[in-house]
Parts: sequence; C-alpha cells; structure tokens
Amino acid sequence: MAFARIEKEPSGGGYQVTTQEGSPFSISTELFLSQHLALGQELNEEEFFHLKSVYEHHRCRAQAMTYLARREHTGFELRIKLQQKGFDQDCITDTLDILEGENLFSELRYAQQFIESRQRKNPEGRILMAQRLAAKGVKRETATMALDQLYSEELTIEYVVKAYVMALRKTGEDKARQALMKKGFSSYDIRLGLESLS
Repeated sequence: MAFARIEKEPSGGGYQVTTQEGSPFSISTELFLSQHLALGQELNEEEFFHLKSVYEHHRCRAQAMTYLARREHTGFELRIKLQQKGFDQDCITDTLDILEGENLFSELRYAQQFIESRQRKNPEGRILMAQRLAAKGVKRETATMALDQLYSEELTIEYVVKAYVMALRKTGEDKARQALMKKGFSSYDIRLGLESLS
C-alpha cells in the first residue's frame, strides 16, 4: 500500500499530497512540475518525506523573500522571524545559505544601509555604531568591513561636523563637544572635525 498520493486540490487551484495518516499538504504547480510529479502518483515513505522537505524549503524561501522585499535583514533577524513561523533550524540554515550565495540577502548590504541611514539623521562615531551593529546581530567581520568603508577620515570629519552643528543648535559650545563624545566620536575624530571648521 502506498504511503502517500498526489491528488488535485478540492478547490482545483493546485495539488495536494495526502497520506494514510496525518494531514494533507498543498503544493504549488511550480513545485509539482519541478519535481516531475504526476496526478495520482503514489509515493513510498522515503519519497513522501523527501517531497515534504522540498516543500518546507520552498515555503521557507518564500517567507524569507517576503521579509527581504520589505528591507535588508541580518541573518540573525531572518532566523528569528523564520523560527517564529515554525520552520526548523536545518531548513532555515539551508535557505539562508542559498539566499546569501545568490546575493539575495547580504549582511554587508544591511550594515552599509544601516550606517548610512543613521548618519543621515543623527551622526555617530565608529565606536557607538559598532555597538549598534553588534546589537542587530551583524557578524563582527562584516561590521568591520562596513565600518572601514563608511568611516574613512574624510567621512568621519563630515559626521563630526554635522553632529557638532546639530548639538550647537541645542546647547553651548562646551556641551556640544561633550555631546560628540557621547555620540561615540574619539578625541582624535573630534579634533579633526573641529579643525576643519576653522
């Protein structure tokens, strides 16, 4: 006796895999065709679990792509969100590896966009930005690469000047310098930035 069988969905929209025990699951026409299945095809237990694994990987990828269509994510964020949707660790790891290999997901891109966005609104020093990236789950080597690209001496001077001008609007000159320190700029960064104003 067959373990499972491929049937037409009652709604007529796709296909479903029915088993003697357990609930049926639906598969898309795309998956049906890519796996060279046939209507009425019977599956043994091994074939069934292979198809179920392929199905789960398709679902996991589709869900990850939904998140990535909204914005870049870190691997850490995607992993948490996919876990919350009930996907298992192996499926998530496989999916993230494939998406990264296809350049559909990139922690470096995420880190670059995160830094650029924060620097436009509220410039901060490299030290504080490194802490923020770590809190978001960006791997240390990826964060270092993004920080090296976006904290050249020239850009750091721009960040210091912008932060200083913003702080001056709220406080006096002495407090503006203190505000720069709180924003994670080093004494060297602050000196370079302020010298550029004179």
